[in-house]
Amino acid sequence: MFQINDGNAIILASESTRRVDILRTLGIPFSIIPPDIDETRKLEETPREYALRLSYEKAHKVGRHFPDKWVIGADTIVVYKNRILGKPVNENEAFKTLQLLKGKWHKVITGFCVLNVDREITCHDAVETRVFMKDLVDEEIMNYIRTSEPLDKAGSYAVQGKGGYMVKEIKGSYSNVVGLPICEVAEVLLSLGILS
Repeated sequence: MFQINDGNAIILASESTRRVDILRTLGIPFSIIPPDIDETRKLEETPREYALRLSYEKAHKVGRHFPDKWVIGADTIVVYKNRILGKPVNENEAFKTLQLLKGKWHKVITGFCVLNVDREITCHDAVETRVFMKDLVDEEIMNYIRTSEPLDKAGSYAVQGKGGYMVKEIKGSYSNVVGLPICEVAEVLLSLGILS
């Protein structure tokens, strides 16, 4: 489908299996190097700014060690009324999050960054998708939590997994909700001449 042009090599700065799977759909070779960064949100930082900054910091942390490579960094957040809903620390928090989201719209924002340190090129953007969750009853929420799936997911659900049955409507990119807006990322890779 796509071909990586000569002289280019791609590193995905993420250990997310979801991002790995999505990037593999392009049919191109890439390496995986997870970065270690401080993900504390800054005061007065909007959710979009936060996702953009983290995606840049992830890419830059890896790019400093591999300056001749193209590095892709990304960060996905779930937002309800400007409140970022991170990964739950326990089942009780997952339950509260899903109770908050049931029967309502929320946003999923993924910031992504493509950079090459040697060439001094940085492209970054954020993609926003609106998601409507069905009106769940408490028993449904508890049954889902017992699968353990929501315990390491932002917003306490995985649209590509068992949690997909709870999502009634999506407006925007589906792959963005999973963790990487592949259409937009591919467009950047093509525009930079990394892929053809």
